[in-house]
Amino acid sequence: MRTIKTALTAGIAMAIAGSLHLDYWTLAGIISMLMIATTTRATIRLALFQTVATLIGLALAWGLFTWIPYAPAAFAIWLLLYIALANLVDLQDTMIGSAVLVLPLLVVKPITMAILLNQLSVLLIAVLTGLVFNLFMPNLTDQISFHVEGVEKEMQTVLRLQGTLLMSGETSTEAQHTLWEHLSGLKQAINEGTAWTARHQANQLFDDNEYYAAYFEMRNNQYELLRQMQLILDSRLAEMPQRQQMGRLLVNMTKATGKHNPIPPQLAAIERLQADLAAMNLPETRQQFSQQATAMSYLVFLRQMLRLADTFDKVVASQNKSS
Repeated sequence: MRTIKTALTAGIAMAIAGSLHLDYWTLAGIISMLMIATTTRATIRLALFQTVATLIGLALAWGLFTWIPYAPAAFAIWLLLYIALANLVDLQDTMIGSAVLVLPLLVVKPITMAILLNQLSVLLIAVLTGLVFNLFMPNLTDQISFHVEGVEKEMQTVLRLQGTLLMSGETSTEAQHTLWEHLSGLKQAINEGTAWTARHQANQLFDDNEYYAAYFEMRNNQYELLRQMQLILDSRLAEMPQRQQMGRLLVNMTKATGKHNPIPPQLAAIERLQADLAAMNLPETRQQFSQQATAMSYLVFLRQMLRLADTFDKVVASQNKSS
């Protein structure tokens, strides 16, 4: 789509400039090609910067090219001053566009207001054509939704596999490797979804909906907690008290996906397990203390993970529905 837009923009910009009988009308095609950025906001930013930079470049050229008769020296000095000013005000990306519009002035004697207005007209046509075409960006919600589904699927898989490990007490390297593969897939889906969301937001000029950005941030925080939970299972699974109850809780959580906000009862179940652990006999050995602390840590991470989802559902998701 970007290739097609670039070709159409260049052709139409040149056609408009030519129909207005502007000098150097072909330059409109080159400048318009430079205006096609990856997102709508980036295009608008580039168009504004290019306009300001070209005004500065033309003013410099008017003075330098008039005072210095030798064209190569005049352009070299112009380039030195322009680059220095561009670096000073962070307009480095505009050098090519400004140079393209300035170069014809080297052979125009004298440089009149008419030729300066001509170059500004060529710039305006190119910038506006590029802006109009780059307002038509593809809708990225389908790609974002695809990664949301991937995140949800991997989350459910990781929770189910952790629950199965807790109930079975399996500590094989193969089982651990499988879980880490799904955790890696979860992280990849979150990262890709975050990237698509950032690109989608950069294409929206007036939409302030932060739902997807907040969603992937919440899932990324949950991933970090799941990773800590898996590290516990890798090292202390067989020693954890009440692991059967924790495993059943995790498996039941994956079955409650379709229900309306099942998190509060799940949080209550976790708190009951925490209360049961706290009510156990005081550990008599260092090993018993370590086992209870490990189980409690796992439940703390699990509870924190659910609280993140609950807060998101009550605050961000509810606001999105109401808007």
